[in-house]
Amino acid sequence: LSRRGITRWGFQTAVQLILLGTALPVSDTQCGYKFLRVSVAQRLYDDLYLRRWSHDVEVLYRTALYGIPCRTVDIEWEDKAGSKVEEAGVVQVSLQMLWDIIRLRWVYFLLALQPSKQR
Repeated sequence: LSRRGITRWGFQTAVQLILLGTALPVSDTQCGYKFLRVSVAQRLYDDLYLRRWSHDVEVLYRTALYGIPCRTVDIEWEDKAGSKVEEAGVVQVSLQMLWDIIRLRWVYFLLALQPSKQR
């Protein structure tokens, strides 16, 4: 495994553990390709809590929360040197993403306690 492969595996494992009980419809939440109908995209992307690297997890979390069908399509992907993550620092970005996922779980837990504010 490459360094990026290891960090990808670590992040996906953290997502599965933190969002335990929520079946996200994909195995790699950070893939940049998401094909959606405009109406679905508007609902999923409206007023996201996460604005950084891990916003993809919130979008996919919402598909599970709202019962929106989602499927994966295999594509050929090649990691290239010089990614934005490498420029920002892998450790710093990884810690920020971990914090984002913890915050995501907490925010949606609190929303669940307040039925009038649910999305």
